[in-house]
Amino acid sequence: MSDFLIAPPAPATADAPRILIVRLSALGDIVFASSMLDALRHRWPRAHIAWLAQPGFAAILGDDPRIDELIRVPAEIFKSPAALWRLRRELRARRYDWVFEVQGLAKSRLLAWLAGGWRAGFASKEPGAFLMQRLLPKGGDIADIASEYRYFAAALSGERAGPPRLPVSDPARAAIDAQRTALGLPAGFVALCPFTTRPQKHWIESYWPQLAQRLHEAGLGPCVLFGGPGDVEAAARIAAATTAPLVNLVGKTRLGELPAWLAQARLVVGVDTGLTHTGIAVRTPTVALFGSTCPYRQGAESPLAVLYDALPCAPCRRHPSCDGRYDCMRGLTPARVAATARQLLNLPPSNQAAAPEPA
Repeated sequence: MSDFLIAPPAPATADAPRILIVRLSALGDIVFASSMLDALRHRWPRAHIAWLAQPGFAAILGDDPRIDELIRVPAEIFKSPAALWRLRRELRARRYDWVFEVQGLAKSRLLAWLAGGWRAGFASKEPGAFLMQRLLPKGGDIADIASEYRYFAAALSGERAGPPRLPVSDPARAAIDAQRTALGLPAGFVALCPFTTRPQKHWIESYWPQLAQRLHEAGLGPCVLFGGPGDVEAAARIAAATTAPLVNLVGKTRLGELPAWLAQARLVVGVDTGLTHTGIAVRTPTVALFGSTCPYRQGAESPLAVLYDALPCAPCRRHPSCDGRYDCMRGLTPARVAATARQLLNLPPSNQAAAPEPA
């Protein structure tokens, strides 16, 4: 819980505040910010909770019953003063009591101001602090997953905020179950999430097919690759480099389907990316691979193993001796990841002779 409590002004309707959360992007942070919802709902069960997000990311929240209203705002809106003014009129007509801006950017602060109401947000070096009425530090235990969002929610509600959670409805589960059956995939596959935005966060590409082979030999397959349209070429290379059973769904799934897909997996293995965080949020056992970014190491309510090699140059400062090799990720070998997966699932150690690691 936060070490201090902020009391928002009394709502227009007692015990039923109208709340707007502003978190526009990106996928991983929207997943993290979902950790606020249980605390807000527990403190104010009758609240009307709305969320403002960009259309490309909002779908991850589309199945969440804790959200009463999901408002999609295109990124292009900032290019049109007339569109911003229309949005202001539409948001203020909803009469939000409180607006929680949990991105800390000038653009998200602007949208919070457009919505009206009492506004609290993250402190940051971004311009526009004057648009907010209360700024909170990104507090909490940095080792906890989604620590800053949990701290924010606890400070405003007085309730303990748990880890990220993405509910999956029965219809969504049934729809993915039908897709999985049509693909010939058994229940309990391993979801591989290799792709992310920054190169220093990627695991070594040649390691993924080796990991798929090791998981197959350990009886943990088949593996399924997940990712977005921009990852199609890399996914094809990974799939072509292994003889282990592997289904490539990269670019073939909709964002809103991914929580239900990952909820059907027996294990998620991924880098520091929104899909890996989604696996944790649907309570699937997860092995998370961190390199130069600060790892969370605790705070999940499902089995979680975080692997990282903390080198002197982390967070990534492009150390001259590295020369783009990203040694922090290279040290996380396929054998090490496979062994961690077995341990996480409470399986006995493999008796097979280990294949040689790549140079």
